[in-house]
Amino acid sequence: MIHIHCMPKKKKLYIVRKEFDGLGGAENVAKHYVEYFSENFNTQLVYAGADLESYRFTGRAGPGWWKSLSFSSSVNRFFYPKKNSITFSMTRGIAGHVFRMGDGVHNCWLSRNNSTFLKRILNPNHIVTPKLEKYSIENSTWIVPNSKMVSKEIASEYPQSLDKIKVIHNGFSPDSFFPVNEKRRLALKEEFGADANALHLLFCANGWKRKGLAHAISLVSRINQESKCCLWVIGRGDQKPYSKLCDALGIAKKVFFRGSQREVSKWYQMADIFVLPTSYDPFSNSCLEALACGCPVITTSSNGAGECINSRNGLVANSPEAVFTDPSVQWALTAKNLDRTYISESVSEFTIQNEIKVYLELLKSND
Repeated sequence: MIHIHCMPKKKKLYIVRKEFDGLGGAENVAKHYVEYFSENFNTQLVYAGADLESYRFTGRAGPGWWKSLSFSSSVNRFFYPKKNSITFSMTRGIAGHVFRMGDGVHNCWLSRNNSTFLKRILNPNHIVTPKLEKYSIENSTWIVPNSKMVSKEIASEYPQSLDKIKVIHNGFSPDSFFPVNEKRRLALKEEFGADANALHLLFCANGWKRKGLAHAISLVSRINQESKCCLWVIGRGDQKPYSKLCDALGIAKKVFFRGSQREVSKWYQMADIFVLPTSYDPFSNSCLEALACGCPVITTSSNGAGECINSRNGLVANSPEAVFTDPSVQWALTAKNLDRTYISESVSEFTIQNEIKVYLELLKSND
C-alpha cells in the first residue's frame, strides 16, 4: 500500500498596497514581501486595478482622495467574507493583522511641511487620509512603523494604541547592495564617463520637492566653490525648475539628470556621497541601500533612516536647509576619507532576511 503524504496547505496571505506600478521604493518593498512571504503563505498582492478571484479592485480613477476612498472601500468589501485569511496592509483605510506604516503619520507630515489650517481644510486629501489612517490603526492587530521616529509620532497621535506598536526597520538585499573595491569603483566611473578627480554626489528619489533636490543642488554649488564636484540625479520629476536653479547657480554642467534606473547599485557603489535632504521620510530605502554599498550619506533628522547613521558613515543635518551650510560642506569635502568597508558593515544587521523574520513572527502569531 502506498502512503501519500500531502504537504500542509499554506494559509492565505493578502498584501495590500494601493500603488504598485512603477519603480518607487514602496512598490519595490511590496514586490519583495510577496516573494519572501510566499515561502510560508499562499501570498496574493492586492492593488488598485488588480483582478483577483473574479473581483476587480477600484481606486485608479479620479483625484487622489477619491482613489484612496474607492480602493479602501473595494478592498474591505472583498475581505468581509474572508474570515480565515491574513491581511498585511501597507495602505491607509485597510486594517490587517499587520498594518505597516511605511508612509508615516499624515498629520505629522503636514506639520513638518508647515501646512496651514486653511491648506488642510481646503484639500480633501488632508481630511480623508487621517480618517483612513485612524481606521487602520484602530482595527489592526499590530501597527508596524519602520523607524523609531514614526513610532514616536504614532504614540503622540494615537496614544491609545501604544501596546500594538512594533518597530521593524526596512531591510536591504545583500545580493543586490554591497561594496566594491577601489579598482572596480574607478572602472565604473570610467564606464559612466565620470571625472575621477571630482567629488561625485548622488541623489536618488521620486518626489523631488519633498526629497529636497533643490537643497542637494545648493550643496553642490557650495562644494564646487572649494573643490570639483558634480551631482547625479536619478528618479522621476519635472526637470525644468531644477535646471533653472542650476543655471542660476552657475552649475548647469555639474548636474546630470539620469532618469529612472532599474539597477541603482552601481550608482551607490561609485558615488562618493549619497545626499537626501528630505523634509519627511519615515525610513528611506535609498539611504540604507547606499550605506550597504559603502557610500556615506547626508540626510536630515526628518528621515527615519538617520537611525542607521553615525559619525563614521554619514551626517544627519537638523533640517533640509542645513544640508548646504558650512558644517555640511566641510564634512562632504572629507567624506572620501571614510572607510567604505566599515560603512557597509555598519548596516549589516538591516538585511531583508532579518526584517522578514520579525514580520513572520507577527504573522504566524495569528494562527
